[in-house]
Amino acid sequence: MSDSIATTSRTTSRWLNDPGMRDYVSSVSLRRNDPDRNLLDELPAMVASVDAVRDRDAVDRLIQQERRTNKALDRWFDDRFISTYTLADLGRHGPGSLGRLLHDHMVALDLTLELLPQRQADPSWAPHSDLDYFTLRTGQTHDFDHLIGESGFDVIGELFPAGLRTGNMFAHVSPELAGALLTTHTFVTFPWMMRTILHYPAAWPALWDNFSHGHAVGTASACLFTVRWEDVLHLTPAEARRELGVRGFTGARDNRAASLVFGEGRLII
Repeated sequence: MSDSIATTSRTTSRWLNDPGMRDYVSSVSLRRNDPDRNLLDELPAMVASVDAVRDRDAVDRLIQQERRTNKALDRWFDDRFISTYTLADLGRHGPGSLGRLLHDHMVALDLTLELLPQRQADPSWAPHSDLDYFTLRTGQTHDFDHLIGESGFDVIGELFPAGLRTGNMFAHVSPELAGALLTTHTFVTFPWMMRTILHYPAAWPALWDNFSHGHAVGTASACLFTVRWEDVLHLTPAEARRELGVRGFTGARDNRAASLVFGEGRLII
């Protein structure tokens, strides 16, 4: 039985056929957390495998098809707005604002603001396709999903943005495009669900609460993945939710206790 399960014969799934994806999914889904390994140590190899496996032309065709009927999305791709703010810019906003909250989080953890991480490898990099732009902008805006969800930046709090983005994408574009654009996002966070059930079941209720809360909010809300966050950095999370049409939010979560369970005593951020 085990030999048949572990077969490497070709299947109808391009993801299963790729050795890198098989190794990644099995590792991040089944392993325990290790104090000598960062939670995202496997991420660079996974992203490289996703880029190699997925059919970029097919994704671009789905985007073009959606743009023909979704005028708001069409304008967003045409604008191709890219963030250029600095850490100092964030710090100029008032206490409790999105800008200041992000500033204070980054300062507390001594984090570097990386709005164009692709240029570390290629200083001339620029988004050449709509998929490139979507990928860039998703990275630039991810922290704001945390902030409007008031879920914290610890690992269990990461499931609110995961649910939010999933629900919001399926609410505002075709299912086929949503699935294509959520591929990397899915490979990052969904395996943590299996790992939690297998090894840290005490953390499961908080994990699922965050994901399901985020999904409900994302499904009920206006399109959030196209927001120009620079226009609302001066607002508090509650003010931003009202301004942006965020609906279904039921309150902030303190996930530190569950994150300590998942981290085996370490608060993984």
